[in-house]
Amino acid sequence: MGYRVPFLILSLLVISCNNDTDYGSGEVPASDTVTIAVMATTDVHGRVRAWDYYRDREEPRYALSKAATLVDSIRSEYPNNLLLDAGDWLQGNPFAEYFAWHDPDERHYPFLSVTDFLEYDALVLGNHEFNFGLEYLNRQIGMTETPVLGANIYHHETVDPAYPPYVIRDIEGIQVAIIGLTTPGSAVWDRSHVHGVLDFGDGPEAAGRFVSEVRDVHDVDIVIILAHSGLDGESSYHREDLGEENFGRTIGEQIPGVDLLVLGHTHRSIDGEILEGADGRQVGVIQPGRWASHLGVALLEIVRDGDGLVTIVDQQTRNYPVADFPEHPDVLEMTDQAHQEVVNHVTEPIIHTDDTWTTAKARLQDTPVIDLIQQVQKKKTGAELSAAAAFNTSVTFGPGPITRGDIALLYPYYNTLYKLEITGSQIREYLEHSSQYYLTGTGENGLPRINREWQGFNFDMLAGVTYHLDLQEEVGSRVTNLRYDGSPVAEDDRFTIAINSYRAEGGGGFRMLEDAPVIDRIDRSVGDMIIEFLDGREEIGHEDVFEENWHLVY
Repeated sequence: MGYRVPFLILSLLVISCNNDTDYGSGEVPASDTVTIAVMATTDVHGRVRAWDYYRDREEPRYALSKAATLVDSIRSEYPNNLLLDAGDWLQGNPFAEYFAWHDPDERHYPFLSVTDFLEYDALVLGNHEFNFGLEYLNRQIGMTETPVLGANIYHHETVDPAYPPYVIRDIEGIQVAIIGLTTPGSAVWDRSHVHGVLDFGDGPEAAGRFVSEVRDVHDVDIVIILAHSGLDGESSYHREDLGEENFGRTIGEQIPGVDLLVLGHTHRSIDGEILEGADGRQVGVIQPGRWASHLGVALLEIVRDGDGLVTIVDQQTRNYPVADFPEHPDVLEMTDQAHQEVVNHVTEPIIHTDDTWTTAKARLQDTPVIDLIQQVQKKKTGAELSAAAAFNTSVTFGPGPITRGDIALLYPYYNTLYKLEITGSQIREYLEHSSQYYLTGTGENGLPRINREWQGFNFDMLAGVTYHLDLQEEVGSRVTNLRYDGSPVAEDDRFTIAINSYRAEGGGGFRMLEDAPVIDRIDRSVGDMIIEFLDGREEIGHEDVFEENWHLVY
């Protein structure tokens, strides 16, 4: 079925990579060797089919339907296999969001129908699984046959897992445990949905607990950590009660008994990397990108001696891009009706415009398209100020009809809206923090230099005040000419500000907001609010929303 993908198998090593057991110089009988192929996807974010729902066109680079073709190929070559997903599958594009809001009581989210069809061995919960609330998430889990794991997600004020912590699979008599872990950041980013119901524990701590349990109680031979967490990197939140956001390396190097890490969350493609484990064993690492761009495959070469001792003697990890493979015909057939519904929905025109709206320069200068977001947020909350970001700089629509897909591309995240009270001092600190997107000084082309360590979606722009950011100065001294209604903003001045839930709950490390009083919450998507704002009009132009109020100085 489909294409066959050759995967180079190195000769079995005579000496184990994991311990000092000597198998001698003789050849190991074939009956005592097993090859297990561990396949993985991650951060699919609704990319079930090879279609760009924002722009209504084919998108050959990403699709679970294409990964499914590779799964068939790998299985035909390696009958001993596992298929896993490292999280963030419930939210992320118009396809995913459509099913969260249309007949959610009855319909099985198509991604989960596909994972059932492909017989995934386990999924782990990612942080975006909580975006639509626990009721919808748990209902969808209840409809699926695929195990959904979360070992470090506990019932509030307990250490009792709210979801299965692991599954154990028997492969040719070899017991393989798959332990599912997630980043603790959901306690911050989806606080309104999980606070008082779920607690998110430290990943390495939970790994130590459950690795010991599966090895000591269940006597498993192989342990795989399936984690919605990156290999490493700083946490994007600052809470002393939460563990690190990206704990993969910590587990691989500090928790004894781990054989393989299957990671996600950071959207990186990692293969061919081996860590030195805490007990001397070799710990393989694989992270297959994002949006089903790759199928990750880890080959475990295993020797089982006469006493039943199981040893991994070789590991190889490789990510296969899906771009050049066809979509699986069965997956296309089972999702065709859903696909057509979503296409019809997102291509529906909302309003007409004679202008071009683009985010191409939205982080360099004030633009009408970002002011559209700002205007909606201010009107919905009645706040004096608003904060918004350009989530990506490749959005362009108009002149002509503006569709639901255009707005989904402009505002792709399921963020709700807060109204906070902040001081002039906090505004200044907010803007200084945001300005870390830029390095000090200019490049050879005379333009600002971007800080590649700073996520673009954490460069916020404010509406309702006027200000300059002087990029010739260091962070902390960049904000100049900060004024409200023409008057300088004093440190103890007070304002209300409309801000999305990700930022209000601590996303991006904006710690100055931690104690800001919450005046109001609107538990609806900002994207939906933009559509409602446009839907009541016949047409819209730049002049309806644009108020140039900030400038970069460089």
